[in-house]
Amino acid sequence: WGPSSSTGPLGAHYVQITACGFPKAPSQSTPSTGDSRFSHPRQHLHFDSSTLAVLEDCNGIFRINVSVSKNLNLKLRPGEKKPGFWVPRVWANPRNFNFDNVGNAMLALFEVLSLKGWVEVRDVIIHRVGPIHGIYIHVFVFLGCMIGLTLFVGVVIANFNENKGTALLTVDQRRWEDLKSRLKIAQPLHLPPRPDNDGFRAKMYDITQHPFFKRTIALLVLAQSVLLSVKWDVEDPVTVPLATMSVVFTFIFVLEVTMKIIAMSPAGFWQSRRNRYDLLVTSLGVVWVVLHFALLNAYTYMMGACVIVFRFFSICGKHVTLKMLLLTVVVSMYKSFFIIVGMFLLLLCYAFAGVVLFGTVKYGENINRHANFSSAGKAITVLFRIVTGEDWNKIMHDCMVQPPFCTPDELTYWATDCGNYAGALMYFCSFYVIIAYIMLNLLVAIIVENFSLFYSTEEDQLLSYNDLRHFQIIWNMVDDKREVGEYDPPHRPY
Repeated sequence: WGPSSSTGPLGAHYVQITACGFPKAPSQSTPSTGDSRFSHPRQHLHFDSSTLAVLEDCNGIFRINVSVSKNLNLKLRPGEKKPGFWVPRVWANPRNFNFDNVGNAMLALFEVLSLKGWVEVRDVIIHRVGPIHGIYIHVFVFLGCMIGLTLFVGVVIANFNENKGTALLTVDQRRWEDLKSRLKIAQPLHLPPRPDNDGFRAKMYDITQHPFFKRTIALLVLAQSVLLSVKWDVEDPVTVPLATMSVVFTFIFVLEVTMKIIAMSPAGFWQSRRNRYDLLVTSLGVVWVVLHFALLNAYTYMMGACVIVFRFFSICGKHVTLKMLLLTVVVSMYKSFFIIVGMFLLLLCYAFAGVVLFGTVKYGENINRHANFSSAGKAITVLFRIVTGEDWNKIMHDCMVQPPFCTPDELTYWATDCGNYAGALMYFCSFYVIIAYIMLNLLVAIIVENFSLFYSTEEDQLLSYNDLRHFQIIWNMVDDKREVGEYDPPHRPY
């Protein structure tokens, strides 16, 4: 189709197979202009893609304009057209889906069920058979995704609770189990007592434990975090005052840690995990200040940004709601450890199978040098991308490529660059069902269980979080020497 020595518009050497009737806007066909480069019996030149409804009219070639970025600031001279190339008309289905038979229709609807590419399916249906038929896809998305998958998630969570035994407990039994779980997590406050005298240490203790002091430190942490709203670049002059302000904040936090060590004594300060974390982050901040003034390069700026991020996490343990949210995350990760390990093993098995099935598949729209199955490492990367649902159906269709769009080899399996249609269908659909619809929903069930553990209403609890907090404070008052790990009340004769 394309001549070897044409001097036409940009891209005239390339040929693209285009489906008739797929273009966005209809236009009129134009007869041949006498251009000998494209002269052919019973063929016409079409300078725009037109909507064709009859197979006999699907002939000739037409011109497609190439999309040009606005950043190129392309200026056309009078009479000059935008870059484009000529393509032949072909009467064919859309590339990745059709409703020609029940199997293809079920595959297309399964992809729509995952909400991947359903807008393209809807647009093609509207363009080919009319806007009223677009309701079909919208109704399926509503019934299948919004209702059907939600019910499926509920079934998975219900079965998880039933197998665990919590679904068979009464309300009082469930409250008792929740209380025991909270008591396992609850620990002493690790707060040293106030010094007996009214000297300098006692004053430092009163200052550091005052709510105003704690809120001021939290506001300073937030103010330092705001500095990350601008990118720290060595060549940018704005970075210098930002780093200087961060140095000032670091010295303030050094003063805070020093005051707490004086007030609580080094041994008392070390009892609290929160104080240890603050000491670690503050020490990293001091190291960063020294390196910053000594080296002043991109690595020191990066280290300063990391110290600010670590400092921001120190707020989580100082606010009740943030602390409960952090506990929910930590406990959920601990309880879902074996599920995560199982997901990784499943990922590994599918990666090895993917190397065998699709290791030599030619590059396509989504199978490229960054995402392919040529090695186990790259296959794991692709499958982890599929776990998040990112264009898994397009990767599947790239692995389905068949002749004449690839080079088959009947003698040697590893010499062909064709895909495996049936293998790709079973491989990707089974992986997506197991991962997205089962394993991830099990993680959701664990997170929901722990979320209800920390965020249940006061009426549903035998002891609320405030009750546990008051118990910790009273325990701190009784065990003023911090010598008792458990309190055993004296036995009284009845």
